[in-house]
Amino acid sequence: MKPIIQEFYSSDKSVVSTLRTIVLFGRNVSTYKFALASTLLNLKPKNFITYEDLRDDFLKSLLSHYQKNPHQYQAGKNSLTKAFDQYKIDSNWNDLLKTAEKNIYNNVFDAFHNVGGGAIKKEHILFEHLPNEKKLILTDNINAILEQQNLIEELKNENESRWKIVEEAWKNNLSPNFLVYNQATDEFVSVSSTDRTNLRSAVSVLLPYQHGCCFYCKKKINTTTNSEDSDFPDVDHFIAHSYFKRPDLSHINPDGIWNLVIACKECNRGSGGKFDRLPALSYQNEIVNRNILFTEEHRHSLKNSILLSLNAQNHKEVEGRMLSLFDKFNMIEGWKPLLIYHYE
Repeated sequence: MKPIIQEFYSSDKSVVSTLRTIVLFGRNVSTYKFALASTLLNLKPKNFITYEDLRDDFLKSLLSHYQKNPHQYQAGKNSLTKAFDQYKIDSNWNDLLKTAEKNIYNNVFDAFHNVGGGAIKKEHILFEHLPNEKKLILTDNINAILEQQNLIEELKNENESRWKIVEEAWKNNLSPNFLVYNQATDEFVSVSSTDRTNLRSAVSVLLPYQHGCCFYCKKKINTTTNSEDSDFPDVDHFIAHSYFKRPDLSHINPDGIWNLVIACKECNRGSGGKFDRLPALSYQNEIVNRNILFTEEHRHSLKNSILLSLNAQNHKEVEGRMLSLFDKFNMIEGWKPLLIYHYE
């Protein structure tokens, strides 16, 4: 596993770290991993599940996304996508199942825990695959997640957001796209040469990289709470808009994903909140490492947007551009929250 991904994976000791690491950094050759993650999150806690028991939910998840966006496979058409096209004509579910069963079990289970050139540690995996018995043994890790309904909904939103980002990248043939944050609608919009695609709330896109916690105080964010509660998720500009009025910074887009984090309401707007103040120097490395994480992923709009926003070609240039930008500000005595939580 690449060191920076290993650091992300190891920094959160909770049971959700495995699933978030897979969804964010697992290899994207097809969208099977997203469909499987969705299927797992629909289960009730149990000891095992057979191929037959998970088949319909897994296939319906894939089909639902394919019908909205046929760009589910990096290699283009295959026997399953042709079966999806035929199903649109005749709606014969049994025929679709016959084709699907020849394809969907080939690699998806065994490849699910492969991340960043390595694999999730055995003690952290979500299931064991028993191909001879045609079933998955569910571990205590996934069952611990399935016992927390609020957490399940949060992870479902994160998975769906990630899935849509990959779909959009393949839709545009992996051409460079630019993500712009629309504050009025709280959505990322991917701007390609032909259209603009809404990519869901910025909260569900960015929060997984923060292990579900406020970027600043590390308090657990509640995505279902009232907007007046202290743990409500706000989208915060790491460096506020007001700083980009300087002539030497006017060419930089402050709404780019490189400059956005998720903060709790208390940090963003509370009596001791950050507002337009610059964050303390200690947060500089955190956002640099977060943006480098994007560059280590497989090609999609997040990676492309970071590189385009910072006029960079690789992670080294991302780091250099950001540090050069930070040098223009005095962040040593910047803002920081009064209380730091520990999400471990």
